[in-house]
Amino acid sequence: MSDFTAIKAVTETLQQLLVTDLAIAVETKKAPHEISASTPLVGLFLYRAEFNSFLANLDWQKAASTQLIAPPFGLNLQYLVTPYGPDQIEIQKTLGEVMRAFHEHRVVSAGDPALSPDLATMTEELRIVPHPLPLSDMIELWKSFEKVPYRLAATYEVSAVLIDSRITRNVMPVQERHVDLSTIR
Repeated sequence: MSDFTAIKAVTETLQQLLVTDLAIAVETKKAPHEISASTPLVGLFLYRAEFNSFLANLDWQKAASTQLIAPPFGLNLQYLVTPYGPDQIEIQKTLGEVMRAFHEHRVVSAGDPALSPDLATMTEELRIVPHPLPLSDMIELWKSFEKVPYRLAATYEVSAVLIDSRITRNVMPVQERHVDLSTIR
């Protein structure tokens, strides 16, 4: 489980994974339309965060004998991965390397060296899966950036990112149990 910094920590984890595996620079602080590079570089841009519906109905958890804590909520994070370089061949090579790295490291578990320290206590694995968009959706995504033509890119989804709740509830333990069987025939 993690606090509100989990989203940032997932981006840092993906960045560290690529830097370690590919020895390539990864830009995470700028949007794709703000990046230009003549040397190999990967832009990693979080473009969507959505609730994970499979984790929506988790149970309250016992924090102490008289206190419950609300369940965490789960997120799926969608990233646009954009390679940059001096020419199209280098850009294609860089994208292939990134795709291979994410394929080979599709699960990041606790204890993984690439894992951000902010995720050290996470209980769920991070799963990195391709999230292909139809070409029309990809073009629409690129149109949302200021005056930037379409670039070769891939989209990935990372799930499930759990963020802890701060809501607690005080409860009283059961003191006495009484079962009346007289009405049963």
